[in-house]
Amino acid sequence: MSDPTPPLLHDAAFLSALLDALIPAAGRGTPMPGAGAIGIESAVAETIAADAQAGPAIVAALEALRERTPGFASLAAAERAPLIEALAALDPASVRALLRHVYLAYYQHPTVLAALGEPPRPPFPEGFDIEPTDPRLLTALGRRRN
Repeated sequence: MSDPTPPLLHDAAFLSALLDALIPAAGRGTPMPGAGAIGIESAVAETIAADAQAGPAIVAALEALRERTPGFASLAAAERAPLIEALAALDPASVRALLRHVYLAYYQHPTVLAALGEPPRPPFPEGFDIEPTDPRLLTALGRRRN
């Protein structure tokens, strides 16, 4: 069985450089890592490949970027930023869809959660404390629906 994932999504160096361009590491003294430094390339690639609606457009936009700039992964961060901005100007919908995939993977990563002061775990099954509510509010809501 062949791998249906576009070859571009297997290019870890390109994806890592792209992720760091989208979410660079915070300045000195802050614990926020760049997105390319925490190893989420495969998670992002998998979700893009599985996205039947926006995935093909994201891949096409990234392939165009890589074709225009074959050495993208070896560029300095300051040189990558204008290329990403140009891509966003040419294809804003694809870049927004790409960012959605990147943000979901980034903000679920244990390192990022810990840097934000959150427990490095999913919110469930332990859950979060929720303030009790007044049950009379539910009755009022029920009356509004009728």
